[in-house]
Formats: sequence, C-alpha cells, structure tokens
Amino acid sequence: MKRYLPHLGVVIGIAIAVYALFFSDSEEDRIRAKLDQLEDAARVSDANTNIVVRTARVKKEFAEVFDKDVRFEIPELTSDESGRDVLVGLAAQAPRMYQTVSVDLGGLDITVDEAGLTAIAQGPATLTGTRGGQLERDDRTVSLSFDKIEGDWKVVMVSVSAAGQ
Repeated sequence: MKRYLPHLGVVIGIAIAVYALFFSDSEEDRIRAKLDQLEDAARVSDANTNIVVRTARVKKEFAEVFDKDVRFEIPELTSDESGRDVLVGLAAQAPRMYQTVSVDLGGLDITVDEAGLTAIAQGPATLTGTRGGQLERDDRTVSLSFDKIEGDWKVVMVSVSAAGQ
C-alpha cells in the first residue's frame, strides 16, 4: 500500500496543475467580474428607487469594487471631491434623475501588467436611462485603473470622457 503513495501524490499534483491552468479564473476574468458588479450596483429600476435602501446597497457593492480613496474625473462634476463615499452619494441619487438606468461596460479592453499588480480597463461605455418617459443613451469613453490590494482588484482611478467625444 505504501508503494502507491508517491504515485498518488504525483496524480494529485498533476490534477491541481491542470485545474489551475484550465479552470481557474484569470486576472482579466476577476477584473471583468468587478466590472459586472459595478454595472449591477449602478442599475436603477422601479424596484430600487428607495434612497435609503439604494444607498446601503450601493455602499456595500462599491466597497468591493472601489478603493476608499478612489479618484475620478467626470466632466459634469466640477467638484474637486474624491473618494468612494462621494461616488456612493452620486450613484445613490441616480433615481432622482432617471426612472431606469443601466450601464454597459462589456466593451472595455483589459490590460494587466506583467507583475499582475495593476490593470487598466478602457474603451466604450454606454449609459441607457429613462428620464421623463423618454429613453436616453449616453456613449462615452472610460478608463478605470485597478490595483491589486490585499489580493483583490480595486478601482483606484476613473476617467470619463466629455459628452459627445
């Protein structure tokens, strides 16, 4: 029986290596999951317009996506404020401007540095919303900078192009 232990160890080692190579998530997959989580957190529907409930949900989701000191450049915001709490406040107020909102970040290209510690997701993003019963669409170019913080990807910088560019 003991003769088979080394062979069993080799088989288990190969199985772990195959799993890690073919079935584990890549860094890009992990970042894409964060972008999906951001899309879900930003979504406004008839079911989530209560400002208190929405603020709590957005705060929880944004804590998983954004670094607490995230910086952002959004042309419509003239304030010099930054940080996750400011973004939470802005996102929580979305139902005051729109009846429904969805954000599509699926077209962003993701580039991870060789060390696997920083990444950039950039490309086209689309906000689709209903305001005053009218459907509106806003296409912009966005760039999100990610850092790996305590083993988890967090957005540390957001840059959004001006409308119509």
